[in-house]
Amino acid sequence: TTLQEIIQQNPDQTLNYVFAGSSGPDHNKVFAAEVHLNSNVIGRGKGRTKKAAEQAAAKEALKLMGI
Repeated sequence: TTLQEIIQQNPDQTLNYVFAGSSGPDHNKVFAAEVHLNSNVIGRGKGRTKKAAEQAAAKEALKLMGI
């Protein structure tokens, strides 16, 4: 992703996606994820799949970074 490419330019930075839970019934789950940069939360997102939640978190992080 764009976020990962930006972070890779700074090898001393560590980027991690963390599953932050789910809610709703089994047939209609909503997953939550956080993206952490050096242990600091820089984005949060929700989605119908874990991947969608991670992408939403990355999108929020990019927005907060002004990208």
